[in-house]
Amino acid sequence: MDTERVVEDFRHYFSMVAAITPELRDQAYRIRYAVYAEELGWEDKDRFPDKRETDQYDIDSLCCLLRHRASGQNVGCVRLIRSTADGERAFPFESVIVAGSALEDRFGVDWRSKSAEISRIAVVSQFRRRRGERERPENAIEDDNSVTPERRVFPHIAIGLYLGAATMGLINGVARVFAIMEPKLARRLRIYGIEFEAIGEPIEHHGVRIPYVLTRESFEGSATASIKSLLRTITEDLRSSGG
Repeated sequence: MDTERVVEDFRHYFSMVAAITPELRDQAYRIRYAVYAEELGWEDKDRFPDKRETDQYDIDSLCCLLRHRASGQNVGCVRLIRSTADGERAFPFESVIVAGSALEDRFGVDWRSKSAEISRIAVVSQFRRRRGERERPENAIEDDNSVTPERRVFPHIAIGLYLGAATMGLINGVARVFAIMEPKLARRLRIYGIEFEAIGEPIEHHGVRIPYVLTRESFEGSATASIKSLLRTITEDLRSSGG
């Protein structure tokens, strides 16, 4: 796989936008509703009569949007959940960690205050793979018969969203990010030197998922040169949009 080609294609077709205004956050909530409630049926549409999928973590989470340059349309989103200032509020992933105390042993008693969780990744349907894999919110795009160049030449659109979330964490001094994802996606990310480490057993949640952690040290040490270059581009995108 030509990782440099993937990075250049991403730069050509997409940019990241910090969702710092009510209007931009509203767009993220609407994308989430379209994907999680209408398309996948993972959320009850009746709970969101305004067609905006939100929960209690949104109030103090960071959020960014994936923008399609040619159309100007926002086609994906991701959020980064932060703990409360006192570090007391648990992250969503903790509900599936059997030995939660191991995190304190490994990262210190105040580990939550220096951590964040990548969450609510969603990509609108026309930018997700079609053949037999419409049941995932952030699908890799690998359909060679796709009718648009974006879907044909950028096979891992989810990587941009994970990097967007990681960038928000880096900008805000986070030491580590957690995520619950498919093992297959974690393996794809490793191709680019993005080394998420499994910290729990597989669970069933709309398919097999595993909780992972990515530390700042691991990311900075193992990411490929092309991914680090893309990270700089995404950082510039987010900072220029106010992130």
